[in-house]
Amino acid sequence: MYRNEEEKFIRIGELIAKKIQGIPLSSTEENQLEQWLSHSHKNQETYERCIDNHVQTESYAYLSSVDVSEAFTRFQKNRLAGLGPRNAHRLRRIAPYLVAAGVLIAAAFSVYTLYFGRYNAGAEKQKSGSIDYAPAANKATVTLSDGRVFDLDQVQNEIYIDDGGVNYSDGTRVAETGSVASIKIATPRGGLYNVTLPDGTHVRLNAASELTYPTVFKKDSRDVQLRGEAYFEVARQSGRPFTVRTSDQLITVLGTHFNVEAYDASSPTKTTLAEGKVRVLASSTQTEVMLQPGQQAVLREGRLSTKSIDVQQELAWIYGKFNFDGKTLKEVMNELSRWYDVDVVYDGPAPDIYFFGGTFRSSKLSTILSVLQNHNIQYRLTDDNRLIISSTE
Repeated sequence: MYRNEEEKFIRIGELIAKKIQGIPLSSTEENQLEQWLSHSHKNQETYERCIDNHVQTESYAYLSSVDVSEAFTRFQKNRLAGLGPRNAHRLRRIAPYLVAAGVLIAAAFSVYTLYFGRYNAGAEKQKSGSIDYAPAANKATVTLSDGRVFDLDQVQNEIYIDDGGVNYSDGTRVAETGSVASIKIATPRGGLYNVTLPDGTHVRLNAASELTYPTVFKKDSRDVQLRGEAYFEVARQSGRPFTVRTSDQLITVLGTHFNVEAYDASSPTKTTLAEGKVRVLASSTQTEVMLQPGQQAVLREGRLSTKSIDVQQELAWIYGKFNFDGKTLKEVMNELSRWYDVDVVYDGPAPDIYFFGGTFRSSKLSTILSVLQNHNIQYRLTDDNRLIISSTE
């Protein structure tokens, strides 16, 4: 009936979500749920937690990094704050869709996590001939300032520089650098890679990102350039600040752990601080803020603001998870597009849905997309890397 164990628990999560929403189940669906319930006492306990209004938060707690009940409350507060009566009424009108989206994710993955913990994508088997896309893997290219380009080994996952050249973490040489002044490492959509910079700073590059840095840092500064998203663990060097430049801001630190998301001008640039202290400067206005751990700077259309955040949720990608908390359908699809290397095409207007909760990045794309079908949203994957989204309403 099910292609794999994860699909089974996704399906059970959908059936439980229907029960919570009062949607009648078909006789086949009732049988599927009954079979799962009769399989063990633990299944029955999980089901009772999911459908009981007073203890649903406990069932959501199986999502290892996201408290869905708290996230939804926070989402409502943030989205409704400052809205006019018309927009607030509109948001409340679509609240059932928000709840449905979150419940589907939470119910399915709380049940799944209870039994199996983090999903191992390598165990998943697909039906022969089905169209699906695997999650991002170790893929990147290195471009030297003299024009040479190297595709990095997918078995490896990190490069570093020594006096003679670029190397993999096991010591294997990628390229001789000679008099090369700078290096650019770029991940495609569907790729990620790690870098140890000349000063010992560790950088984790997310999908569709580029990092440019010198083969030798200056004596009084350490400057790198970023497009996309990266997590930095900066080596502390007194009197030698570390600077990250994006298209619209400058981030300066001495030694700290932080994340920068700076994909394109249509999206805000976000700097999230996990440890230490950083200064964020908006290039266009020269305004700046100092971040403390647990804070995020958001640069949108030249305006720089700060807010307190849940670091583990904001940096979910570092822990192998997606965080969909408070994101629109388009925002979620943009993230999936980069991670799975697909072009998202909307057949008609994009459905007006927000999500909360999260799931694992190791899943196949179709497994994550299965939650959409209970919102009158259909999807279709094509063999030319397209994801077509349409509404049945």
